[in-house]
Amino acid sequence: MVKISCNKVLSNHSGSVTVVKYNSDGGYCLSGSSDKSIKLYNVSKGSMIHSFEEHGYGIGDLVSTSDNKQLFSCAEKQLYQWDIASGQVIRRFQNAHNDTITSVCVNLDSTLLFSGSSDRLVKAWDLRTKSINPVQILDDAKDTITSIIVNEQTITHNHSHGHGHSHGNNNNNQPHTHTQKEVITSSVDGCIRTYDVRMGTLVTYEDTIPISSVSITKDKKCFIASCTDETVKLIDIDSYETLKEYKGHKNKVYKINSCSNFDDSLIISGSEDNDFYIYELLSGKLLSKLSGHSNIITHVDSHPSKNQFITSSTDCTIRIWDQSE
Repeated sequence: MVKISCNKVLSNHSGSVTVVKYNSDGGYCLSGSSDKSIKLYNVSKGSMIHSFEEHGYGIGDLVSTSDNKQLFSCAEKQLYQWDIASGQVIRRFQNAHNDTITSVCVNLDSTLLFSGSSDRLVKAWDLRTKSINPVQILDDAKDTITSIIVNEQTITHNHSHGHGHSHGNNNNNQPHTHTQKEVITSSVDGCIRTYDVRMGTLVTYEDTIPISSVSITKDKKCFIASCTDETVKLIDIDSYETLKEYKGHKNKVYKINSCSNFDDSLIISGSEDNDFYIYELLSGKLLSKLSGHSNIITHVDSHPSKNQFITSSTDCTIRIWDQSE
């Protein structure tokens, strides 16, 4: 059984910590708080490197680019782009939404930013231009957007079993690849919506239970949906079939997230009972219920290459949890 224990507590915020996320290699993490600040930490040292303090409201969500050079954050109706090295805001998106911005996400090559809001809209912003207008608006949700994911992967099609006759030296037997680009959103309306950017299509997973967040397994085969009926659901990304439900944690009111660990063997979840929950992905069994926080665990994230986790809480702290040897 995996033994996990807390080895560091970060107490740099003066308000509830709403979000905490690793950077792309797991060496650093970023947190956002109701104290209106974003903090950057060295994870192994447990030390704060910088505090970003330009927002006028509590931080709702944040995301860093895959090259770890830039940061995007939202607070109420504010949407900011930061240079991480200098700590400076390099762009303010004016009048981005008509209501509170709840979620932000950036694509792999940092050319598109997506923002979701209580105004029920998801907007796509072209980061290569300074246009004040979004390049696309997704308006299918019936209630607040709770999270956004960009799923990009290279799909290989093997045509070696194709029909027809071969004429000379053609390339019909060569595998063909294309990059699949999907934007995935969750909403309080109980739906997960998958937009295929390349094909211009929309597929919807529908439920009656509000979804407080959605993430995706590392193998990109399943959604992990945190729902306000106190379940986390593992949903097949192609068939939309619910493969497993994880129960034990408490989630009825707050936006609480869940995700898989680096090798998709575990599901981790925050909880409204102040504990950190770890489930076995395949069996659905609750493996660990970890105490330490003194208030609601709002956000969890898993290290990209080992069993290390970070949690944030309304107790104003962040905890770093490691696998015990």
